[in-house]
Amino acid sequence: MMKQLIKEPLLHFILLGVGLFYFYAGVVQPTSANNEISISESKIEQLIYSFEKSALRPPSEKELNTLIKNHFKEQVAYQKGVEMGLLEGDTLIKKRIQQKLEFIVEDAVSDSEPSDEQLTQFLQAHQEDYRHDERFSFVQLYFDPQKHTDFNGDMLTIFEQLTDQHFDKQEQLLAWSDDIFLELEFTNIPFHQVARLFGSEFAMSLSLLPTNQWQQKIKSGYGTHIVYLKAITGGELQPLEQIHAKVKQDWLNEQREQTLAAFYQNLFDEYQIDTTLKNNMPNVDKKGN
Repeated sequence: MMKQLIKEPLLHFILLGVGLFYFYAGVVQPTSANNEISISESKIEQLIYSFEKSALRPPSEKELNTLIKNHFKEQVAYQKGVEMGLLEGDTLIKKRIQQKLEFIVEDAVSDSEPSDEQLTQFLQAHQEDYRHDERFSFVQLYFDPQKHTDFNGDMLTIFEQLTDQHFDKQEQLLAWSDDIFLELEFTNIPFHQVARLFGSEFAMSLSLLPTNQWQQKIKSGYGTHIVYLKAITGGELQPLEQIHAKVKQDWLNEQREQTLAAFYQNLFDEYQIDTTLKNNMPNVDKKGN
């Protein structure tokens, strides 16, 4: 029952409301009737804790009184600044308040403990992020366009000779391949290493190639290759028990993003904010002035 409650978005907003209440109550408590500003016991404890953390000892009575007095100075100055409109246009203060609100929203999710069922559903929905690294065994012939007067014709001629019969003599293959200071043949090399050596486009292409066939015009960070994919292994979805911590962290990150997005959408609705681009564009003439 508790685990079901944790994943309810309504609970996040209840926690958010409680967090905002305590944040406001712990920092400043103005009353509209007499314009008083008071300090809560939790705020005094926070001041003492901060002092102990920096001074490595509790504050004396005089030091505590000074801390409280400085707190009141800060609050009355802030309150007066708000009344005078000094915060208008101050992007630093606005950004800081925004960050504090977002911290409160995100903290409402941080202590959530997802069930294995929730993590399994998350894993199934994001399978491509949790697969074993693919490994490839392949032969590649590189073609440098600067070394061929008829680049496409030379590549096609060699490709046709390769497909007529299976070449396993490296001497002949080396004679056909232009030099890029890389091995002609790679065995059981992981996807990320292929991407590092040849570029991500080449690695992605390997994932889609049929095995035991020569394929031409495979692009890499260097140029163009003819490739013979001998074998491809891996790519299986990792079991949850092996990657539980990572899946949990990714799940929490997604929950924070979704909760924060819902929080802002509620604020937009409350303040009747129209977020469509067309209604927020400044008036400009056709010349862009």
